[in-house]
Amino acid sequence: MKAFAICRSAMRRTLVALFAVFLLNPVSAVDFEGGVDVDPDLEGTPFTTIDHTTPTSDFQNWNISITLTNDAASNNTTFTLTTQICNNEGVCLPPEGRALSTDDDITFTGNVTAIENHSYVNWKLKATYNDDNETKETFPDNGYYKTWSDCWYYDGEWGGDECPEDINPEKLIEESSLPTISAITMIMILSIAAIIRRD
Repeated sequence: MKAFAICRSAMRRTLVALFAVFLLNPVSAVDFEGGVDVDPDLEGTPFTTIDHTTPTSDFQNWNISITLTNDAASNNTTFTLTTQICNNEGVCLPPEGRALSTDDDITFTGNVTAIENHSYVNWKLKATYNDDNETKETFPDNGYYKTWSDCWYYDGEWGGDECPEDINPEKLIEESSLPTISAITMIMILSIAAIIRRD
């Protein structure tokens, strides 16, 4: 029992330390550049071409069309498209998956409708090679490809050809970031208090 109590105490201190580090250190930015699409390198993939809408526009479809290599087409390959739309206030919707459609098992198409005030569309593809023990492969391996909108806000900068002239980035930051930070901080504080009290 004594060893168990020591272990619990050590775990509590570790959790408190991790929460403190999270609160004191800002989240580092993902390594991409505002307004620059992140697209796949087709070399070594089952695709000969990938075409998609760029830039995206609010309430309009983001369309994608992919064409397979002969080897992939002969392997009865199917695809799932996963998209995630993020807005200019820094909020991302949950990822959504959908099957791509095809008429010839060579060219596959799909789309998603962009939301209001969106900044970019994240997207990735999962290939299932049905004639090869249903082996699956995801493109990219980690994270997402990215298509920017025609009016985006990222890292303190506006971009795109369709942004209104009267956009106020300072007001946007005040209205969106502070409540989120406060909520996260409050959750962390309550979690730490619960851990300490429980012990």
